Amino acid sequence: MKLVFPHKEHKDFELIGDSFTIGSSADAAIRIEAIGMSSVHATLIKDGDDYSLRIDNPACMASVNGRLVKDSKEVREGDLMIISQVHCKLESKKVEKPDDNRTRIRMALPKFVLRGVSGVYFGKTFPLRGNTSLGRHPDNDIFVNVDGISRKHAVISVLADGLEIQDVGSSNGTYVNGKQITKAIIKLGDEIKLDNIRFLIQSLGVQIDNDTQKSKTDTTANKTDKSISSQGIMETSGSTGKWVATVLILLAAAGAGAWYLGLLDRFLS
Repeated sequence: MKLVFPHKEHKDFELIGDSFTIGSSADAAIRIEAIGMSSVHATLIKDGDDYSLRIDNPACMASVNGRLVKDSKEVREGDLMIISQVHCKLESKKVEKPDDNRTRIRMALPKFVLRGVSGVYFGKTFPLRGNTSLGRHPDNDIFVNVDGISRKHAVISVLADGLEIQDVGSSNGTYVNGKQITKAIIKLGDEIKLDNIRFLIQSLGVQIDNDTQKSKTDTTANKTDKSISSQGIMETSGSTGKWVATVLILLAAAGAGAWYLGLLDRFLS
């Protein structure tokens, strides 16, 4: 793990050890010279795989994800810490593997996916393969970085004939279609709720088929509308033609009557 500075005003610091003082003093493990920074402003403490930010002097201002640190507060990877006016985050060290020029086999699309339908995970899709763990710790397959989610919350397993979900001792429970479960068989369309974050079990294939069917339905509807419109135009044209013919016949009859009456007047006179 390392401490990184998003604004790049300071160099990244590799966290090797269990305790790291942060301040402007030359004796601080992480020396930061900035406005408002005390000689020892805060201490970043590692306990196993967990980190916390501790403030010994209440006059020293620091926050984690916008929440003021009064004494000590847990810090997870990706959380934004503001120490005095300096922004920093915890970030895992990325190990780049050298290219061995071997052809990579593309992984097949998963049969099932987990799609977020609430909160910050709305619209996000996660593939389900083998055993997929969900929780607030970064080591999970699906990292749900939300308060109320346990570090190890639940596991979804892909079986030969479907899916199974198991709660692994979470604090706020795991729910399937509104019912709290310890272990349950789940299927397409089921709603999974971890605390107040909701997901749906979906299939890429089913979704594609539905989209294709919708496209076909829209095309058929357009053709029907065009047919009805054309028929309406033809009917309108036909009706107009009948009215024109009727008017011409009436005009011709009136003209013939006038001509006949004119001849009759001449004969009588």
